[in-house]
Amino acid sequence: MAEYEQYCPIAKATEVVGERWTLLVIRELLVGSRHFNDLARGLPGMSRTMLSKRLTRLEALGLVEKHDGSYLRTDACEGLRPIVLALGEWSNTWLLKDPTIEECDLVLLMWWAHRRLNVATLPRAHRTVVHFRFVDAPEQFWVVVEDEERSICLADPGFEIDATVSTDVVTLHKIWHGREPVGAAVKDARLRFSGSKAITRHLPTMLALDPATGLLGDSTSQRPNLYA
Repeated sequence: MAEYEQYCPIAKATEVVGERWTLLVIRELLVGSRHFNDLARGLPGMSRTMLSKRLTRLEALGLVEKHDGSYLRTDACEGLRPIVLALGEWSNTWLLKDPTIEECDLVLLMWWAHRRLNVATLPRAHRTVVHFRFVDAPEQFWVVVEDEERSICLADPGFEIDATVSTDVVTLHKIWHGREPVGAAVKDARLRFSGSKAITRHLPTMLALDPATGLLGDSTSQRPNLYA
């Protein structure tokens, strides 16, 4: 860890969160990931050895408590939520441009997106399965919602599909990051909904994610499940 030897709160904070990957580990903790494998799924490109080192460091600094195999964020970690949100807003305004296909990672996007989808308006009387498919990629995903608990499946879970979302890779990334409204993508047919009208009429609301809070949401969000 770099030490700046300055009696300055910004310098001291940078010593803690400025190490490579540390802020992204904190991001994953803030979205509700608690188990090592869940954290690793949200951090592709980070070795498991490095993740272990960063978690150990955060535990020593009092940002994480390890309990029964879970990594629990502390009040100190939770205090970083508005800071991480503000950093994301700043990046959205000044740095982030429309994604290229090379920058897009569908598995990571769906892992992020499904836990922040607005499922409050979906019918609660039965399990809801929404199938995502892409016109320019072979990957398919199934989001399963039951009693507001959400799971993301990388293979067909075998349940009846209630609705299908068809789009292209870049469009879904732009919607998720708040760079394009759902309505615009629907209007020019880059985003299509099919299936039960009782479900499809809720899909525009479900996908309308706020760019600032879409990722982190609130501190009470439930940890999602990932089924391969």
